[in-house]
Formats: sequence, structure tokens, C-alpha cells
Amino acid sequence: MKEDSAANSRDLLLESPGSNLDEFVDDVEPSTHRRRRNKRHHNHSRNQRDSSEITIDISIANSEDTVKFCSRSEAICASLLQQFVPHFDVQQGVTFQVPIGADRNGNTIAVDFLVDGVLFEYHPVRFFQSRKRFGDFSSREEYRSYAKVFHSLKAEKRAFFHEAMRSRLTLNYYNRRRAILDQHPLFRRTELIVATSPEEFYERIIKRFGKGYPKTVERFLKMFEELMQTLPG
Repeated sequence: MKEDSAANSRDLLLESPGSNLDEFVDDVEPSTHRRRRNKRHHNHSRNQRDSSEITIDISIANSEDTVKFCSRSEAICASLLQQFVPHFDVQQGVTFQVPIGADRNGNTIAVDFLVDGVLFEYHPVRFFQSRKRFGDFSSREEYRSYAKVFHSLKAEKRAFFHEAMRSRLTLNYYNRRRAILDQHPLFRRTELIVATSPEEFYERIIKRFGKGYPKTVERFLKMFEELMQTLPG
């Protein structure tokens, strides 16, 4: 599964205008062996996959189940982790959607990924209101207070206020997850990383655990956006 996902993402990159393998951080293997291996791998994977480049359902090795992603961004993170982090494999309940507790209604609370012993959550801050939630705000009153202040400010002050609130909501989300983990017998000492954007995903996870990843965040963002356009909604 890891090879198929990596091949799919690399094919998208190779087919993009201006793609250049020199834009990627070198692996530990000598370059001549890497080129020879990639060529065989590329031809082999192209014969195996069907006409669809990438799908959200990724089959788990030695299992009849399929991985179900809650969002397109979650699927993109899984694909890029498999491509760039050595030996990472998406396994439900093990390295993906790792259960850490339950809410007051008995519903399972899970962290998105477990990467080399580190729990990783990809969670863009939510400012929007839905029928059941008020984004990442704790209550209707907190959401309304934010909206009232935001719309009362002049344009030049809105950006500053918005970023300050983003930082606050990110910290609140991290603290809530950390509090649950601190009560877990297995994960109470486990590091937790929350990334709120593709840029943070690249800096905090890919560069730390990955190999052969794009040398620049701009190239990585382009890959992220290409997968965003390719994956089904």
C-alpha cells in the first residue's frame, strides 16, 4: 500500500509542468541506485493501478477492511506520510485514527496519526458556524463575541485580531487533546503535535520524520494542492 500511494503522488509530480526531482531532499541511498530503483518501481506500480490516480479508500495490507477518511485533508496527509516517511503504513486504530478515549456519550475520541511514536493531529482552525457546532469556539456566546468584535474592527486591525484568535483556539484544542492523553495509560507520556496548515505539516512532521521530501515548502504546498484537486470530495 505504501508503494502504491507513493507512486501515485510521485506520478502526479512527474506529470506536472516544471517538476524536477532535484527539488527533493536526497535519500540515504546513492543517487545511481535510487534512480534505478525508482524506474523499476515506477513501471511496476503503473501496471498495477487502475485509471484513477488516487482514491480516498486505501486498503490495509493483509486485511479486508478499508481505511475511511473523515476529510480530504486527512487523506492527503496519509498519502504524503506514506510517500515520505520511511516504513509508515496507514493502519486503522494503530497508526491512523488512534483511539485515546471516549466522550460523555460514549463516542470514541481519536488522534489522526501515530508517526514514529509521536501522535499527530492535522486540524485547521475552524471559525465557521454549523448546525451543531460553533467552529472551535467552546460555545455560542464565545463565537458571537468573536464575530461581534471582528466586524466592529477596521480592516487593518481585523487581521491581527483574527490571528490572535487563531492562536488561542489552536492552543485550546491542543490543551483539550493533551488533557485526554494525560489520562491514558499508554499515551500519557507521548508527544502530541498539532498542525493547523500544510506549512506546519511540512515543518513539524515531514521535515522531522521524512526522507526524499521536497526541499522547499513551496514545492510541498504545490503537491498538497495537486492532491486536493485530485482526491474525490
